[in-house]
Amino acid sequence: MRRLSLKTTIDITFLVIVVCFAMLAYSIHNRSQSVKQNRIIVNHTSNINSVLEKVLSSTIDIETGTRGYTITGDENYLEVYNHGHKNLEIWIDSLRSMNETDELQIKKLDTLEKLIDSKKKISAMVIQARKESGMEKAAEIVKKGRGKEVMDSIRKSIRDYQNQAVLILTENLSQTEENVKARNNNFFLFTGITFIILIFAYIKIRQTTQRLLLDKIIQENLMDELTIQNQQLNDFANITSHNLRSPASNITALIATIEENSPVEEYRMIFDMLKKVAQNLNDSLNQLMEVLHIKKNKIVEKELLAFQEIFSKITESLQGEILKSGAIIKADFKEVQEIAYSRIYLESIFHNLISNAIKYRAEDRTPEITIRSERKNNIVYLYVIDNGLGIDLSKNGHKVFGMHQIFHNHPEAKGIGLFMTKTQIESMKGKISVASEVNIGTTFTVMFGT
Repeated sequence: MRRLSLKTTIDITFLVIVVCFAMLAYSIHNRSQSVKQNRIIVNHTSNINSVLEKVLSSTIDIETGTRGYTITGDENYLEVYNHGHKNLEIWIDSLRSMNETDELQIKKLDTLEKLIDSKKKISAMVIQARKESGMEKAAEIVKKGRGKEVMDSIRKSIRDYQNQAVLILTENLSQTEENVKARNNNFFLFTGITFIILIFAYIKIRQTTQRLLLDKIIQENLMDELTIQNQQLNDFANITSHNLRSPASNITALIATIEENSPVEEYRMIFDMLKKVAQNLNDSLNQLMEVLHIKKNKIVEKELLAFQEIFSKITESLQGEILKSGAIIKADFKEVQEIAYSRIYLESIFHNLISNAIKYRAEDRTPEITIRSERKNNIVYLYVIDNGLGIDLSKNGHKVFGMHQIFHNHPEAKGIGLFMTKTQIESMKGKISVASEVNIGTTFTVMFGT
């Protein structure tokens, strides 16, 4: 199955989140509209109930004023009566304006208004009788019970009206609660889905990022390997042009000097010269093959080697140079006596560092060379210290381990020994560094890889 790219994963995740958000927004909008409408209805119903209470209160004021005036004849009760009349007109108009679009409520309101008008007429008759004929005549009208019947009907009508409003109010409150719950559920559902999508997207993006990082590492490794290979080709070209072209030219020039009638002595002399040139050419080829072998081989076999054994073997091979120079060489391998390493590499490292110390000795003092091993932080170090000519590191420090870098005039100097040593050490995951002072001496520090 084809894997999705990082861009596609992000695009799909974003699209899914947008769709979910749009659905949630649409649902919440609908629920909010329903809640808003229900709130309007609740508010409207509450206002109607409040007005109905005021209508009933005003009707009671009319009845109270009528009875008080009938019994006492006090004109103050007529003020209560008149105040109730005025308020009734206001509240009835309010009810009509609040229900002008509801035909069923208008019919109920018409019925209520007829009852109120009847109540008003009866109350007016009682008051008129009290004014003109006295309390007894007014009491006779009251005793007939018509006013009470109408008042009970008004109370019943308002109560039914309010009960219906309460039912509507309860129903709308229930719907509002359901809408709020549904909105909350949708929000939690969206949050959950979004969280799951984000977790999934995070995992996919992380996996894709890891693949990209791995691809990047692989590409970097390939680039490093390509760079090394290019450097190898460059080194090969440098060695070839430097070490092979000159011997080849010398051979051609020597052969060109011989003629058919040349004496035998001249032939012998030229042949001796050719032998030396051929030997130099063979040495150059061997050096070239060794460098390429070091760079080409990725896996080098290791074995447990004793520093003292390698030191003894190399000093024996350099015995002639040691005797000729009078060099004093001291070795101390007590702290670290052995190491798992490539034999050919360790012998080469000892050979190059010791032979260089002898080769670049100071003529005005006896060469002294000290070699010792040390262990720091579980890492093995090898120090080769001499009192020779030294190197001006401020001027040539960046070139010490370069190919064909020569800092002193010496007939055998080719500038390849330290380059090969550094290559061998780094191929084994180690490092080499140098500290030096001109006319004081030099210290090479080899840090062996773990």
